[in-house]
Amino acid sequence: MSQSIRLFFVCCFAISLFGYAQDKDNLTEDINIDELGNNTDEFQEVFFKAIAQRAVENPEKAIEELEKCLELQPENTAVFYELAKNYIDLKDYKEAEDFLKKTMEDPKYQNDVNIHKQLFYVFNMQKRYDGAITEAEFISKTDPVYYQELANLHLIRKEYKLALKALDNYDAVKGIVEFRDEFRMIIYKEGSMLDEGVEFFKTRFQNSKQDTRAATLLMELYRLNNLPKKAIEIGKELEQYSVNDPQLYVEMALAYLVNRNISEAKIYSKKVVESLTLEEEDKVKVINTFKALAMQNPEAQDAFVSVLDSALSSEKNSSSKAELGEFYKSRDKDKALENYKSALRNKPNDFKLIKNILELELELNKYQDAVKTSENALESFPSQPLLYYIKGFALGQLGDHNQAVKFLETALDYIFDDEALKQKVYSALKESYLALGNQEKANVYKQKLITISN
Repeated sequence: MSQSIRLFFVCCFAISLFGYAQDKDNLTEDINIDELGNNTDEFQEVFFKAIAQRAVENPEKAIEELEKCLELQPENTAVFYELAKNYIDLKDYKEAEDFLKKTMEDPKYQNDVNIHKQLFYVFNMQKRYDGAITEAEFISKTDPVYYQELANLHLIRKEYKLALKALDNYDAVKGIVEFRDEFRMIIYKEGSMLDEGVEFFKTRFQNSKQDTRAATLLMELYRLNNLPKKAIEIGKELEQYSVNDPQLYVEMALAYLVNRNISEAKIYSKKVVESLTLEEEDKVKVINTFKALAMQNPEAQDAFVSVLDSALSSEKNSSSKAELGEFYKSRDKDKALENYKSALRNKPNDFKLIKNILELELELNKYQDAVKTSENALESFPSQPLLYYIKGFALGQLGDHNQAVKFLETALDYIFDDEALKQKVYSALKESYLALGNQEKANVYKQKLITISN
């Protein structure tokens, strides 16, 4: 399971379980103890004490009172159910399961959907997916949302066809929605079922030419299946219907990049980066794919830079600026520095950007700038030894050796396992002490350099 897919799925499943945790008190109407036979005044008094204790979030005390109830009435269904709820509160799911099953031994409650929801929750929390699946299958007959829970569970167990069948059942009842389409894509990708995905979304698109989401997902599946030309054909068909969907531009750009059609890829990539509605994630995906092609193919480099320039002129796109800085780093250090600094204005606490800027400022002998950059960065990263080193080194290059020594020695206080950085600091301290005429200190650091080098 890829990282992005895993994150998407975990979020979905966490939301699901959070919902059950929130509703576990309200999944069923309270069982009416008046319907469960004759109850003594003593029993009712103790029982309602237990209810009161749970109401003030004291499940341990509630359980004590309920155990007293069982001494009075050992087979009371209401007591079993209350015990189950309190054990859920304590996250003692095995005990909760046992008491839920005892509750359902009463014929009146065997098919109570809401009690089955409690049991589903308890099985999930124990990661006992066989039991959870059985409960979800029962519940989904009256509550279709549990078809999605079935799909979640089957995906965990890598039962991809069963997961898709559960989604089919949900769609049949509730209709198609974007979330479940994305869920399908997760299953198709993880289950290596791209051909099945193609057939599903192709049928959808053939049945409704207005279903642009089916079309763009079909394009993605064709591209992932190494059929970029088929993806482009679908895109051109959409364009004939004057579809103005930015997601179409993303897929067209990516398909043309896979197909190595640089001129068309440039056209659609510019539409992507200039879009005001697309998420930056989509833009970065296109930029990174174009970058990979440009690194392998010199003919694509000018087109790639042109796309990035479009991104920079259309909006504040920090990722594009950072990518442009990375691209220029080995080609034009001044341009790289300019773009890194531009990106940093939008992401002032991005340490990777700060480090790239400082390295270039030292390479370009911009020591005054390096002092200022490291000084600003220390406000956000006060224990980062690299910043103290660069500020100290730059001050030494500017002739301020007293201040240089101060920052370099502070850097040593924060260095633990970075031997390479420690070596740089020793070297800079040796030079600053020599400049200050302190031969004794210079020799100390000279000896440290010899020791660390061996």
